[in-house]
Amino acid sequence: MAQTKKQQIRESILAGAYELFAKRGYSDTNVTDIARAAGVAPANLYVYFKSKLDILFCIYEPWLARQFDDLERSLQRIQDPRKRLGEILTTLWQQIPRADNGFANNLMQALSTTTTREGYRPTLRLAIEKRLAKMFLFCLPTLGRGASREFANTALMAFDGYVLNFHLTGATCPARRSALFTNVLLCAEAAADRQSAKAKSRRGARARISERTVTNPA
Repeated sequence: MAQTKKQQIRESILAGAYELFAKRGYSDTNVTDIARAAGVAPANLYVYFKSKLDILFCIYEPWLARQFDDLERSLQRIQDPRKRLGEILTTLWQQIPRADNGFANNLMQALSTTTTREGYRPTLRLAIEKRLAKMFLFCLPTLGRGASREFANTALMAFDGYVLNFHLTGATCPARRSALFTNVLLCAEAAADRQSAKAKSRRGARARISERTVTNPA
């Protein structure tokens, strides 16, 4: 029973923090506000969480994971690679930055005022980058793992910018820019295809030379 109550208190803290972060933002929300919203004493809050940053990560990580879960399900229903890429970029650069009153900006605010001493680790960022790289590779398999990871890293840097831009101006990525980046990815895929074909041709030529040498020794 005591364990159940502890879980309920923890969930109340997270729920109260989510409402405050979504309404005010991370910077304008303090631990006392969160404790009051959850109906607990500020000192008791630290029984469940190490810091305000810890609370945010406990909310933000599953929130962002849900956004990517929805995106992955959408991609499974799309056959055309160009449309898949468009879905990825539209979600990443338009929909997620706008979602839940620009909730993603809370992490931007948090990271701009924190240090590694306060418990920041890039685990979530790297996990999301890996998921995004797999999506790019799913759309463009010839691109290769290395290039897909580089494009994912670049796309996430742009994501950060659009999150901030939505917070400041209410604007996200225009469609023409998403289309331009889609063309860049498709060109990279085409170049990888040509390179792969040339390599295959060279291997075939070497194999034929080797076969002739064995068949007709000097």
